[in-house]
Amino acid sequence: MDSGGSGVDGGAEAEAYDTADYSRIYYAQHQDYTYTIHAATPELSSADGPTLTFRISGIVGLCITGILWVIVSWRLLYHYSGLWNQCCKKKEQHGQEILGGEEDVVISHLRTDGFTIKRLLHIMLWITMIVQGVGYADMVGTNVSNKLNYTLLDIVGRGILEFTTFVIGTIHWFNVTSKARAGASEKQVMFILLPLILVFATVAVTVCSIFEAVVLLGGKSEDVHAFRSTSRIHRITLVVESSGWGIHAIVVSICGGMVYKRIASLPTFSQVRSRAKRNIITKMIIPIFFCALSYALRSAWMAADFASRILRPDSTFESGLGWWIGNCWIPTIVPSMMLLYSIRKRDREPGMIDGVSETLLQRINAEPRDYDDPFESFHTLIIEDENATISSS
Repeated sequence: MDSGGSGVDGGAEAEAYDTADYSRIYYAQHQDYTYTIHAATPELSSADGPTLTFRISGIVGLCITGILWVIVSWRLLYHYSGLWNQCCKKKEQHGQEILGGEEDVVISHLRTDGFTIKRLLHIMLWITMIVQGVGYADMVGTNVSNKLNYTLLDIVGRGILEFTTFVIGTIHWFNVTSKARAGASEKQVMFILLPLILVFATVAVTVCSIFEAVVLLGGKSEDVHAFRSTSRIHRITLVVESSGWGIHAIVVSICGGMVYKRIASLPTFSQVRSRAKRNIITKMIIPIFFCALSYALRSAWMAADFASRILRPDSTFESGLGWWIGNCWIPTIVPSMMLLYSIRKRDREPGMIDGVSETLLQRINAEPRDYDDPFESFHTLIIEDENATISSS
């Protein structure tokens, strides 16, 4: 009986051990299942400085896009507010030999209707800030780089919207430069060929970005880091975007050279004091220079990231502090502010000048002119400089 009792006790004890072992195995399997994604993807070392957490990167990016969105919204309202102020009345005193009294003269403040390049650029930049803001907000909330925020930030935000918006700004500069024929030595084909190259680059970047988004969102992999490391379309997109931003930087530099030639060729430019010359160069050349530098910076970072994935697969450029500053934040902030500064004035109907009567406009337009000068601010600066010289003497 004792042996039988001990046998029963031994069986129960063995069953208890089996249950405990099963529990430990189940717990271990559950833990392995929980961290399957992290175990399948090795941690890549950052090749460009300390690695930032996604929440910190999202907070900084959200602040940047929020500030830019407020500025763009203000400028967008400013440009469209001109459509609401159609005209105003001003009383003009005439000589007694004409009417002998006052006459109401309507002075036109009518701005160009519809979608001009300036308004289109503001709208595109406004949409870009919203898309990137949503992506950064999701990054702050989740503290991970998932399909949603990667698509909104890297693919749609910077790959499609930012590139297209900045190309629109460059085309606007070419339109303004092409109207200044003073000292022009370039053939007219340059003003068609260079913007056309930018259009082809925009199409190429957009198509590659769309393909990358389709592959990412339609794939089974939930880890964005694994997608970046193994996806062939991501490497192709890096090459195409790096080439596109590099071409954009070169074209903008050429445009800056054209603008400088026209400024230096103005008949009255040599008579302007050095202080006024610096003001003119600052207003026209500095925005173009910083935009070209920002585009070249982003192109270099993308090229370095592609080379790193080929030569050093165990490291990445897309998580370090240098990547966020050099590829994401600076190439977004600087061109946005420079373009907003360069297109700060409202669009106007040709020949309409605020505060000038229609009779005077007709007299001005009737006078023969050797060339069309779209850089109206030059004349203002020159006049101000001459007035300051006279008053000082």
